Amino acid sequence: MSSTLNKQINVPGICDPACLKKFETLLSQRFTIEVDGKIPVHMRLKAKLERIGLPREVHVEIFTNENTSIKASPEVKTFFQDICLEIESILKESVHLLNRQDTVRVKRAERILKYMRDISVQKEVERMVIVTLCDIILDLLVTEKLSNFTTKRQHLEHESIGVKLGMLETQFRIPVYKPKAIRDVRNLRNKVAHGGTSTVKDEAVFAQNTTIDIFGLF
Repeated sequence: MSSTLNKQINVPGICDPACLKKFETLLSQRFTIEVDGKIPVHMRLKAKLERIGLPREVHVEIFTNENTSIKASPEVKTFFQDICLEIESILKESVHLLNRQDTVRVKRAERILKYMRDISVQKEVERMVIVTLCDIILDLLVTEKLSNFTTKRQHLEHESIGVKLGMLETQFRIPVYKPKAIRDVRNLRNKVAHGGTSTVKDEAVFAQNTTIDIFGLF
């Protein structure tokens, strides 16, 4: 491409397999992503990104020296700076997975998770318990992530999980893994807590699997 737009970013730790997995996952929530399965040995990831509104695709390459190259044709110039900032934010959030501390909230979430994943989905009351525990786990994780950006008690202890997600995504521009699924689990919990509505098996399985998945990548 002539006059190719090019941005170089170095994010230590991004080549860790878990971080690369999270990077792909977060990218796929914001773009249509096509990953190249055949890459040279000095490269860890090569992908083409597309999105409605973008006139051309954006190319992302991650190298073994932890440098990331973002390239696009001149037609993308109007959007390029914002896209680079967006991708840089996703890179840094992906590496945060390695730096997650064993805080009180994370340890508590892990203990609840171990208990929750062994509960049977065959009985009505147990399914309602699963949904409730999943919501507690996810709220702990979201609150812990938010605590990196604010120490206000109102934000951490009194705001709903939806408000906390909104603060992370909008105010602090932190990409969140599966925010819709987190909100869906909260809605299932609300049906139990506020209406006494029974949880069906598919809902309990969804809550269990979603929470286990999110705990591993949040």
